Amino acid sequence: MSATLHGTITNSDGVQLNHNIVVRFFTPSTDTEVHKSAAVSDASGNFYVYDAPAGTYDVGIKPQGALSNLVASKTFTEGNTTDVAFGDVRFGDLTFDDAVTAADRGVLLNHWGIGGDCYGYAGDWLLPQCPSPPPPGGACYGYVIS
Repeated sequence: MSATLHGTITNSDGVQLNHNIVVRFFTPSTDTEVHKSAAVSDASGNFYVYDAPAGTYDVGIKPQGALSNLVASKTFTEGNTTDVAFGDVRFGDLTFDDAVTAADRGVLLNHWGIGGDCYGYAGDWLLPQCPSPPPPGGACYGYVIS
């Protein structure tokens, strides 16, 4: 049996919070990865990881297109849920290297001022959301986490 991480993210820039998120658990005060998982946040910034290892870890997240956030020394107990607030998501990492640099600016400028093939169509492009709370076992189908 594993522990559960209930994470929350915020965004002061007004960007929607439906994101694929990579979640990494590190031995405290090191860069030694113990476990890696993936999640999808809902429009309110909530997400869950159902296979968190029991123990105390520094927990890092990296939403797609954003910089990583790290929260130190969170304790996870088998069979219980630990709430972790990761704070504000800082967007701009379009090259997936965990830094916002001239390379990211170049990606943005290459596509500045153009719309997608479906620009103007009704509806939105947000990921379908897993029910909250998710079905037994945490299984969410219907979207891909890359």
